[in-house]
Amino acid sequence: MTRKKRIEYLIVTLCVLFTGFLIYGLVASIQPLINDDKLASFLLFGCIGGFGFSMILSTIILTVNFFAKRKLVFKIIAAILWPITFACAVYAGFFCYIPYQIYNIVKIIKDKPISDIDENA
Repeated sequence: MTRKKRIEYLIVTLCVLFTGFLIYGLVASIQPLINDDKLASFLLFGCIGGFGFSMILSTIILTVNFFAKRKLVFKIIAAILWPITFACAVYAGFFCYIPYQIYNIVKIIKDKPISDIDENA
């Protein structure tokens, strides 16, 4: 992925995380479910909604990019075995979401354009 694509990916997934957090948190705080505590309900369900939707979006983006680089034979086999393909994509998206976000941020910082490095020197 290029630096520009990494930045776009990071911005999109963080926007979905933030909006999902707000929407689910606000809905959960209307009628709190955790010991009648609005703040606890807001934070818990906000995290669940925000991370959940952001993970789903991340999974879709990474899976589409993965399959775009493969040959037709691989795509046909993946389509025939779609339950396994779907399960692999979901598990990879779920377990790799936070590590990939950290890797992505490190890679963005590390791969600064040369013009940015010269200005700071």
